[in-house]
Amino acid sequence: MTQIVEHENGNIIEWKWASDNELIPAPFFTSVYFIDGILIDAGAPGGVNDFREFIQLILKRENGTIKACVITHAHEDHCGGAWLLQEEFKIPILAHELAIEKLEKEYTYPQYRQITWGKMRLPVKNVEILPEILTSKSKKYTFELIPMPGHAPEQVALIEKKAQWVFVADAIQPKYKMLFGGNSDIQEDISMIYDSIERLYNYTANLNKLKIFMSRSGVQEGREFLKEKLDEIKALHLKVHQAWEKEAKHNINQEKILRKVLKNVFGKETMVEKLSNGDLSTMNLVKSLLKWELME
Repeated sequence: MTQIVEHENGNIIEWKWASDNELIPAPFFTSVYFIDGILIDAGAPGGVNDFREFIQLILKRENGTIKACVITHAHEDHCGGAWLLQEEFKIPILAHELAIEKLEKEYTYPQYRQITWGKMRLPVKNVEILPEILTSKSKKYTFELIPMPGHAPEQVALIEKKAQWVFVADAIQPKYKMLFGGNSDIQEDISMIYDSIERLYNYTANLNKLKIFMSRSGVQEGREFLKEKLDEIKALHLKVHQAWEKEAKHNINQEKILRKVLKNVFGKETMVEKLSNGDLSTMNLVKSLLKWELME
């Protein structure tokens, strides 16, 4: 399933792909953005054929030139078509230096993610280090690199300060209910996510018309959204620690305390926890919040 959405009077094109697997009750999209010769991310492995058609459409529109593709982080739903761009279209692939070793290896992942994103991500060779400043094809736009670890160590955002656009991929979520952890190869850290959002919030202090382009979650307008996420995480942090302290007075069994904390703060675990064998769960969020020392 694909969608093409134009933003900012057609200056930004968003290509969205989701698996049509009948085991997935509702479409779960990943996004690729195109701005003046620059691609941001490369979709999921399962969408490669659809992605090829999108690239052919863009090349026709852009008179055969795409300057580069920036990979925001090395998870399969954001780099699955990178090998295609490189091998078939000779488009340079740029990424944070921490992502390069991951991208250059063949990558398999659990079945629940294969159902969502496709069976295997193929390796990408000769990935270039993403510079701190990247200009668009016509030099109309200048993107600055902002490291935003937490969802992934190599996660980056790209900001165009003059246009007041920032492309954050998965660095920010619309709501914090779950985290990757457990036995997953993805280990999210809520304190690092908070620090990254705060860094972006401070960096955009004078951008009163900021637009935040997310993967699958659309566009959020205004820095107020960043402040809302900071307040949301801070409130969860306090609630989880307070719930732990309360329950720890009456129980010494840590697993029981954790279950009580989860119930008191979030109500219940999600179905995703069972589907992912605990890789993605509310409990992972609870544990990450507890590892993070309570703020003054």
